[in-house]
Amino acid sequence: MGNSKHLNPSLLPNKKLPEEFKERKNRSDKLHDIKIPINEPTDALLRRESRRYWDGSKTALGTEILTFGLEQMFIYPDVTYQDEPFTVHCKVNHDKYQMIGNHAAAWKCSVRKAAHRIFMEALKKRQMGGVSDGEI
Repeated sequence: MGNSKHLNPSLLPNKKLPEEFKERKNRSDKLHDIKIPINEPTDALLRRESRRYWDGSKTALGTEILTFGLEQMFIYPDVTYQDEPFTVHCKVNHDKYQMIGNHAAAWKCSVRKAAHRIFMEALKKRQMGGVSDGEI
């Protein structure tokens, strides 16, 4: 019996696990994903515009709008934040995520709420698809 094969060799008493595990390195080009809640007319607008210009990627369009808001605008009026069933994903690099985080700290809210505030104002300024302010 001393030379029998075990079903699970990791449970053998003589087996030692390595004490030091290497820490995994984070990628320098890692993107942060932010989900921004939007209402149904805005979702339809983004879907239509993304099919027209961004080959169907609503995420790419949402990221471009959020980036436009961060780089080109400086005043963001307060908007009502409400959790909606429709969302748009925005994938931003670490620097832009830090900028959103700075706004969130100044406004005393979460990063998601700050991104929503920036996104909604940038969407109004972009004037996409002929949507009036009442629909957004």
